[in-house]
Amino acid sequence: MTPLSKIIVLIVLGSVLVLSAAWWDSQSGNNSAFIKLGGVSFHTSIEPGITEAKNLSKPVFLYFRSETCYWCIRFENEALSDKRVIDKLNNNFVLISIDTFKQKNVSLNLNVRSTPYMIFFTKDGEEISRIPGYLQTDDFLVQLNSVSENLNRSS
Repeated sequence: MTPLSKIIVLIVLGSVLVLSAAWWDSQSGNNSAFIKLGGVSFHTSIEPGITEAKNLSKPVFLYFRSETCYWCIRFENEALSDKRVIDKLNNNFVLISIDTFKQKNVSLNLNVRSTPYMIFFTKDGEEISRIPGYLQTDDFLVQLNSVSENLNRSS
């Protein structure tokens, strides 16, 4: 095999691999409008979540994560799998999850530089509070209750 033949074979094989990976990604559900984390379903895009928040008159819980983040996975397995947290989130908030690797612009625009990271917004898009980093379930529940109480007082 000549050097030119080897280069052509490598280019063809590389192209096949890239096209296969693109096809696999499009078929694997990564482009879904929702993702289930723990026991909770999240929108995976800002716009549909904001629209839902306005329609339902509910505040937004915006959760920044990555698939490779140890503390995100731990938070999802603990807090987002706890019945008290699930009920509080589902009843009181519209939930949006942002993958910081796949949606870098959203993270950068909101000055999010680490994961996990959580931001609460009113239904009108005003920021209520931020939680940078991992929280244990009971500590997160305290934060959820505090945000809910502040929203009820201001309503």
